[in-house]
Amino acid sequence: GGAATEMLAADKLLLQSNLKQRAIQLREKELNLFNENFNAVGTQSAVLAGFAMTSFAEIDLPHNAFYAQKACLHLFVTVSICANLMCTASTTFVSVWGSGKALRGKDGSMDTAVEGMLRERAFIFTCFGVGLITTLLALMSAAWILMTLEVAIVATLGIGWCIYVIARQASRIHRKFGLGSGESVSFDDIMHSGVVPGYSKPEEEAETEVLIPRSLQSARRSTYDV
Repeated sequence: GGAATEMLAADKLLLQSNLKQRAIQLREKELNLFNENFNAVGTQSAVLAGFAMTSFAEIDLPHNAFYAQKACLHLFVTVSICANLMCTASTTFVSVWGSGKALRGKDGSMDTAVEGMLRERAFIFTCFGVGLITTLLALMSAAWILMTLEVAIVATLGIGWCIYVIARQASRIHRKFGLGSGESVSFDDIMHSGVVPGYSKPEEEAETEVLIPRSLQSARRSTYDV
């Protein structure tokens, strides 16, 4: 009787360890996905910032250009540089510090880091979008300064069409691949799917008795639609 009880206890501990390890492996895949996507966005923002900085420094504006035209060009170039650099800096900070916390932090840090990176996603993508659109608007302003009237009108129509297509594509692809609030898979789905018989949500005073740390159970995955 005593030996059988000890074997059951050992099997339970092994099951707990395996489940926790699998949960961390799933979160690690998500962490790597965030890092890859953020690095891609940060790289594109750095390229756009370089284009904007080059146009700001290299364009020789004619002295007879209207004040409003030059003001729009300088404003859009400045906003583009700032937005793209904020995007690049944010992706660098999140990738470096988030990955460091996930891999070197205490128990449950992987889950905390992944959820934190998910929350930073909105600000990063907003900066990228603003930087992209203002780069095109700066190009439109430069067209009115450097080109003849007829050519500037054609260029404005082309740039406006480009902005429209980008916005339409972003909306269409978001609807196509975006996940609703009830479509994403969470760890609660796994724990309540019958894989772990008799599982119930632990009380706060019984934290050490759960199969997976509470930080993994209570964390709700938000929509990830990149």
